[in-house]
Amino acid sequence: MSTRRATAPSPAWRHEPASPFVRITPRARQRAATRERLYAAAVDEFRRVGFERASVSEIARAAGASRPSFYAHFPTLGHVLFEMSWRLSMQIVRRIETAGDLPAMLDRLADALIEAEKAVGDPALFREMISIFVRRPLALPIDPSQIPVLREVSQRFARARTAGELRGGMPPEQAARLCLSGVFGQLLGVTAGPSERRADLRALFSLYLADRPRRAC
Repeated sequence: MSTRRATAPSPAWRHEPASPFVRITPRARQRAATRERLYAAAVDEFRRVGFERASVSEIARAAGASRPSFYAHFPTLGHVLFEMSWRLSMQIVRRIETAGDLPAMLDRLADALIEAEKAVGDPALFREMISIFVRRPLALPIDPSQIPVLREVSQRFARARTAGELRGGMPPEQAARLCLSGVFGQLLGVTAGPSERRADLRALFSLYLADRPRRAC
């Protein structure tokens, strides 16, 4: 009887830099550089006049590109706003993914959100960035399960349930969705300084933490 040779698992790491067998053409490099200039110019425009008043013509002019070039990279201004939110979400994930347990992860999440709000620098723009995850415009085919922060929190909640750190009563994925819905609501609806924001977020997160056993006297 023939035996099958075991298939070696694929490496878990990503190649950094890219594989030496992959060649990036000058045209592809130029296209990527143009896209990044348009993105940076759009961010500056959003900060200057706000998302609702942003002008594609001004963005293209500042980037040294044309309006058709802008639309070739970003079908709508909403796509730029969504990418801003996505990049910020990835930064938050990198901040929280090394936390040891659920309480530590949620503490880091609160700090990361406060730092993100400060980094954006414009409260109205920050709310626009948060709301695009909530509104999910039809022009943006967003799969909520793929939002980086939601994916990471869902995974951490699942591990926390096994470790006894997550309050019982609902599946971890549902708890993660409700938790982040509360976070988005707090960020969108409440204007607060860092200390008040941190206190509010920690109070919200405490609803999802399992009660710690009391020490015997």
